[in-house]
Amino acid sequence: MWIWALLFLLSRLFISSVRFQLLINTKAKNKITFYKVLVFDAIGNFFSIILPGASGGDLVKFFYIKKSTEGISNTTLVSLLVLDRLIGLLGLVGLGTLVCFIQWDSLYALNTGLIPFIYINAAIFFILALFLVLFFTPLLSHKKVLDLITRFFANWPKIKSSFIDLLSIRISYNVFIKCFVLSLFNQIMIFVGFWLMASPFLPEGLSFLNMFSIIPIGMIGSSVPITPSGLGVGHVLFDNLFKLLGVTNGASLFNLFFVAYTLVNLLGVIPYVLYKDALKPHTGNKL
Repeated sequence: MWIWALLFLLSRLFISSVRFQLLINTKAKNKITFYKVLVFDAIGNFFSIILPGASGGDLVKFFYIKKSTEGISNTTLVSLLVLDRLIGLLGLVGLGTLVCFIQWDSLYALNTGLIPFIYINAAIFFILALFLVLFFTPLLSHKKVLDLITRFFANWPKIKSSFIDLLSIRISYNVFIKCFVLSLFNQIMIFVGFWLMASPFLPEGLSFLNMFSIIPIGMIGSSVPITPSGLGVGHVLFDNLFKLLGVTNGASLFNLFFVAYTLVNLLGVIPYVLYKDALKPHTGNKL
């Protein structure tokens, strides 16, 4: 089980790299190769073990991409990293919402306390989907979006400036849909990996699909930049969330996932050691 779980968790690195390559190549002057993105993602994941939050490694990834990519500003690159994370979140809550509504009767019979989490998943999904479609696709004209931002954030100039910066990376529907589908596959790999490790310790009658009601909320909470990779935060969250499913060892189950996830991220030390000198300013070398 562990080998398969690790393989599923490792596969998400390749999927997320394809997604970010699609995004960054919409703005980069010279197209960045999949190999480069994969290396940078792996290094970023390695540093996410040390830095707070699941996205802490993005700071390191930013440095590496900036040093090896021409024709892309700091603002645009930061915006792309933010958009990549938002689309990843959209896939997480979207998948959870879809499966939960399909499994509504089963979850309702299992524990009515799960219903609020289904609604929370759905609310996050629809709000985030509306936000991304309105601001980052051609649905509304650039001027209309600017007017909306100016109107709503007139008293918060810093927030308004940040949103205007994000507008520089509007993408086509084609790219948006591809990235969203990749995010769905990415989350499936995580869910399956989690299930493979947890299933031997779960009570009979608790299905793989039932876990979709709690995993999205748990993953979102674990991503809050408080501790590296959600250490401690994720354990407390999943301990309480699993209790809704009638499971009393939720913290231990998350610990299995945490260890496997950390082992996969540790593989990023290999490209880091190989290429950490290649991107120093004085060498001028690139991958």
